[in-house]
Amino acid sequence: MIKILIVDDDKDVCDMMSFTFASRGFQVTIAHDAEQAFNLVKSVNPDIVVSDLRMPKGGGLKLLADIKKHDPVRPKFVLITGFADKARDEALANGAEDVLSKPIKLQVLIDRVVTILTKAQSKGEKSAV
Repeated sequence: MIKILIVDDDKDVCDMMSFTFASRGFQVTIAHDAEQAFNLVKSVNPDIVVSDLRMPKGGGLKLLADIKKHDPVRPKFVLITGFADKARDEALANGAEDVLSKPIKLQVLIDRVVTILTKAQSKGEKSAV
């Protein structure tokens, strides 16, 4: 079973993504800030993290940096943002697999997550795909 960590300070967004991924067989964990998410990365060991850019206690770029310091390969990381700024380039340069714009189309997100994990698995990286 693929483990996904969804990180967003908007509870409704988390609930919507959680329901969608769970209905497709993912094991879903939710965090509402970067600090909580990083602690969950260490304890739950998700295959992939889908995180909002702007949140309390660090935000998505800080979370990405903390995760990559902890383990540069796992979990994979997708950033979601409603802001058009330089965060996209910074996230990709620091190890994010992709940066998607809000409002997010859930099927696009699911397809992207599966593609990222399938690619990782074909490279021999540990993944649940």
